[in-house]
Amino acid sequence: MKKTMLLTLLLFATFAYGQQQMRVAVMTTVDDADSIQYMELSFLTGKLREIASKVLPKDRYGIMTQESIVDRMGSQERAEKECREASCLAELGRKISASYIAQGRIGRFGGKLALKVELYNSKSGNLVGTFSETAQDLSALVTLLDNKAPGLFSEILKENKTASQPSVAGGISGLQSGTDDEFYVERRYLANFATEPPNAILSFNGMPAANCAKTPCSAEFAEGNVRIIAVLDQYETADTTVSIKQNNQTVNIRLKANFGVLEIKPAYSEGVARNENWSLAINGKAYSSWKNRLSPGKYGVKLSHRCYEDISFDVGINKNGLEVFDMSSYANLKKGGLTLSAEKNGNPVSEPVFINGRRAGETPFSGSVAVCSEIEIGSDREKVNVKLEHKQTIKYVHKIKTYKTFTDERDDNEYKMVTIGKQTWMAENLNYNASGSKCYSNNSANCAEYGRLYNWSTAQKICPSGWHLPNNAEWNALVTAADANNDNFVLVAKSDQGTDDFGFSALLGGYGSGILFVSFYNIGSNGYWWSADGKKLTCIKLGTAGKHNIQVSDLYSVRCVQNSGRGGSTTSTAISKKSQKSPVSNTTYIETATTGTATPKKARVKSSVSNTTNLEIAAKRWEDLSNANECLTNKVKKNANCATILQQWCQALYELHEPLPEFCD
Repeated sequence: MKKTMLLTLLLFATFAYGQQQMRVAVMTTVDDADSIQYMELSFLTGKLREIASKVLPKDRYGIMTQESIVDRMGSQERAEKECREASCLAELGRKISASYIAQGRIGRFGGKLALKVELYNSKSGNLVGTFSETAQDLSALVTLLDNKAPGLFSEILKENKTASQPSVAGGISGLQSGTDDEFYVERRYLANFATEPPNAILSFNGMPAANCAKTPCSAEFAEGNVRIIAVLDQYETADTTVSIKQNNQTVNIRLKANFGVLEIKPAYSEGVARNENWSLAINGKAYSSWKNRLSPGKYGVKLSHRCYEDISFDVGINKNGLEVFDMSSYANLKKGGLTLSAEKNGNPVSEPVFINGRRAGETPFSGSVAVCSEIEIGSDREKVNVKLEHKQTIKYVHKIKTYKTFTDERDDNEYKMVTIGKQTWMAENLNYNASGSKCYSNNSANCAEYGRLYNWSTAQKICPSGWHLPNNAEWNALVTAADANNDNFVLVAKSDQGTDDFGFSALLGGYGSGILFVSFYNIGSNGYWWSADGKKLTCIKLGTAGKHNIQVSDLYSVRCVQNSGRGGSTTSTAISKKSQKSPVSNTTYIETATTGTATPKKARVKSSVSNTTNLEIAAKRWEDLSNANECLTNKVKKNANCATILQQWCQALYELHEPLPEFCD
């Protein structure tokens, strides 16, 4: 009896052994030539495991997960090291208790990607199967795996096909009957993934997720452990396993920095070309920031500038390190030779020479000069328009401009004058202080440099005796004589970045706009001058391109031309010292008077023409305000309704060229 029972147990154990699952390990794919990225290697490994699980029956073969392999090796680091360095896969298979072990290796052959996959029987050490193929890219490799890997894993089935199955002696067989067992449904949960910093690329169990490729993102997973790999440039790759066990579970992964910082401190010698940035290139790639994160390693750095010698150096960047390069000791100006002479009225003269604001000698001058230097000559500091060349000597003769002058008897201001073509012009903007004029930004220093800005009504009569406001024809004659149609900067003063070839010295004084509240625009970039073209609003613009809409309330510069340049006319409409009131129109006019407290009196309206709508509207509005004296006080001027009515009234006067009360200026 005992012998019979022992035999029965032995037969049952033998049957159970025959039914035990065989473990199949697919090790991480190894890249021997660093041909593809880490995430792509993980994808290929996952692809091999997927194919193995489809080919091999699940009731007899189990595909080992990466976690089970790591558990048997002791750590992730050791597992990766063994995968890369193992010379005998069969021995590694025995270490992790795998019946079969397979691994793919990537390399390069003839400029193509090369893939070799081997499959071993761990117990016997025999090579069960292998294949080697080449492909142009990763997509082609995946196609090769789909075609070749199923046949490789089918070799396992062939090797075990002869295994005997225990026979059944007698009794009922083949009975089939339904059961009332509960049907198993896999539990799945939505998980949220984030990294610090964000935008890391994720893979799950060696496979990317289409809807969760970059953090932050969300994805759906079956209940259980999920291996997550997060990759972000300049950060260490994170490899972790989390247990998914509830809905809307949040997984945060903090990435460790794997970069250092290179900081450049720019410098300029003597302030030359400070408004132009240096160009920075690191390993040939342009960078716009002076402080840049770089992965650990060695880099070649080049700094270049139009006005300075190139600076090149190598720098080693360590993890979490900071390297600072201060250019102040290495910013060397590009230089060339200059031989400079000066002539006045055709005769050579000795004049002081200034380089970047400092006196450097006198003409004739010879010396080494930085190519981007600003060179001036003479007591008036005329700009020398010479282009210097790096490591070359340039000879240049500067012709000093001479000006005649005249004095405005109204305020004793002296102005330069220049003849261009057949016209004699003021070589400076008018700076006579009159009602209807302002300094740019209400700053007297701007008046001293750029002259005053005048409204249209005042500009028509503001030129000194013997001079007048030029009309369009006279402006066009100037442009033609200076050949300035294509390059109006030949008329612009050197201080405003022009060439001033003819000594006209146009100053780009900007303009003002508004009646009660004036705003100012474009000083140093554009200049605007009134033109006396009848009752049509006209101005001349020099400077940068762009349209400009003229308003009667605008404030522009004034440049006067001698009367002889206006068809021989010698009449003048200048405002005298004694009176700044313009002649009253003999057709339609408004006359106003004010007391010492600036209280307006009722306007008197006369008309001898039919088209008086604007003037009548203006008078009516002024009449409506005659009892509202407080509208002229600073306190109430801020009231929007009052200010609007005053502005409309002043506008109507402007359009009719009528004299204006002081508060309209």
